[in-house]
Amino acid sequence: MGKSEVKEGRIADFIQRTVATAIERDLKDRALRGVTVTEARVTPDLHMAYVYWICPGGGRQEAEEALERAKGKLRSRVARGCGLRTAPSLDFRYDELQDRAMRIEEKIDEALREDEKMEEESSEKRFAGEENPYRDA
Repeated sequence: MGKSEVKEGRIADFIQRTVATAIERDLKDRALRGVTVTEARVTPDLHMAYVYWICPGGGRQEAEEALERAKGKLRSRVARGCGLRTAPSLDFRYDELQDRAMRIEEKIDEALREDEKMEEESSEKRFAGEENPYRDA
């Protein structure tokens, strides 16, 4: 990994932490409650940062609009501590991957519950016919 890639990663981590902290502690917009910043990626020229987020409780549209309204405040927060001449522009993107992963986990949990239920039901039942059809005659 070259120096520029390390710097990109460091800046991206800083942006993720800064934006997440600002959303959690400083911004008073109710639409941002429950918003989680999952990742930030920075372009190689450090002029653009893609900030990925999810809103597990619903209200995606409202949260998206609130993030757009808060974009300037969040960028100025990033500018204060990132150590760059100009702070990267922030582009907020809903994290579809995390959303899909959560849905898959829910389906797995549901399937496991069904398996447990079927296991309980089948433990009470016996095979039709003799106990051991393969016993010696």
